[in-house]
Amino acid sequence: MNQFLPRPQFWAETQRQMKTRFSMFGELMILLLLMLLSMLGQAVFLLIPSIFWVFSEQGEAALSAMSSGESMEALMSDLLRTIPDWLFLCAFLGYAVMGAVAIIYCRKYQKRSLSSMGLCGRAPLGEYALGLCFGLLLAGAILALGVAAGGFRLAEEAVSGEKLGLLLLALAGCLVQGAALELLLRGYFAPSPGAHYPIPAALVFSTLVSVMFRSPGSLTSLSFANTLLLELLLGIWVLKRGKLWSACALHGAWVFSMSFLFGFAPAGEHEGVYLSAV
Repeated sequence: MNQFLPRPQFWAETQRQMKTRFSMFGELMILLLLMLLSMLGQAVFLLIPSIFWVFSEQGEAALSAMSSGESMEALMSDLLRTIPDWLFLCAFLGYAVMGAVAIIYCRKYQKRSLSSMGLCGRAPLGEYALGLCFGLLLAGAILALGVAAGGFRLAEEAVSGEKLGLLLLALAGCLVQGAALELLLRGYFAPSPGAHYPIPAALVFSTLVSVMFRSPGSLTSLSFANTLLLELLLGIWVLKRGKLWSACALHGAWVFSMSFLFGFAPAGEHEGVYLSAV
C-alpha cells in the first residue's frame, strides 16, 4: 500500500516545520475560518469591477429597466440576468485571494516553507504542463465516451471577437481557481490528517472534507459523485507526484473543460458555455 500511496515528502516537511498544532477538529475549524476569510476577500475583490459596471452606461441602463414593483427575489433574478459574463468570470480570478490566504497562514502562523505546501521539486513548468494535458485529456475522454454512448450531443458554437476574449478570461480564472483550491485543501489541509491517520484513511478523510467544502448547498447526487471522484483522483495524484504543481493545473483544466468548453456543471453550478454545448 505504501508503494501505491506513498507519503509525499512535503507532508513530512510539514510535520517538521509546523509550529502551531491542533487536533483534527481544530484543523477543520481553521479550514472553515480560512474559507470564510477567502470568501470575504473574494467579495471585496469582486466589488471593484461591480462598481465599475454599475456606473457604466450598460449598468445604468440595466438597473433603470428594472421594475420597482417587483419582489426582491424577482429583482435579484433580473439583476443576475443583466450582469455581463465578464463580471461573473472575475469571480474566478478572485480565487487568488484564497490561494494568498492559504500561503499567508502557512508561512506566517505555521512557519512552514513553500516546499512544505507541495510547491517543491524541479521542473515546475514541466509538472504544470503535465497537469494541463492530463486534465484536458481526461475531460475530453469522458465527453467522447458520452457522445459514443449516445448520452451527450455536441452543439458547436463559433468563437470570435468578444466570445474568444471571454473564453481566455475563463481559462485564466479556472487556472487561478484550481491552484487556489489545491493550495488550501491539499497544500495546507491534507498533511494534517496525514499526520493523524494511515495514508489511505488520510486520503479518504481529506477527500470527503474537500467535497464538503465545494459548493455544499448546490450539490446534487450526480454532481456529488462527480466531485467526489475528482477530489479522490486529485488526492491520489498528489500522493503519487509528491508535489502540487501538476494538481493545480489538472484541477483548473478540468473545470475549464467541463464548464466552459463542454457545458457541464462539475461542482453543482453552471458557469456558462463559451465554445460548445451538450
